Amino acid sequence: MKRKDVNLWLSSITNIGVLIGLVFVGYEIRQNTVQLRAESSQSITESVNALNAGVYSDPELAKLLIRGTEDLGALDSVERSQFDAFQFARLNIAEYALDLEREGVTDLNFRYVDWIVREFNEKPGLRAFIREHQDTYVGSEEFLARLLGDSPNR
Repeated sequence: MKRKDVNLWLSSITNIGVLIGLVFVGYEIRQNTVQLRAESSQSITESVNALNAGVYSDPELAKLLIRGTEDLGALDSVERSQFDAFQFARLNIAEYALDLEREGVTDLNFRYVDWIVREFNEKPGLRAFIREHQDTYVGSEEFLARLLGDSPNR
């Protein structure tokens, strides 16, 4: 075999090896993305569960939240502080979920944000809460518009 033929065979084998390596890297990236999405969705779920655990274990807090979602004026100043802290925690979780969704990290079938928006649009106390805080809201304008009912993708 001539030297030229040997070089051609070695070059072909090298190119095949590089191609196999690229396929493997692509597979590993896909696996990593799937795992990242699962971990992100799990993180959101754990945050929601931790927040709800406080409500499940405290009947007075549950009653306060029910009253507040219907009528903010029914709460005294201490209850209002508890109500506000709980709602801001829910909104922080939703903003985190939106950030992950924008980055393509979470599964688009994760509907926590849609559920929050629907609640804020339907319950009078939550509508009053977000309107009261709209000028000082530090989250995204897009999400705020959805909470206020001003966005077509409610």
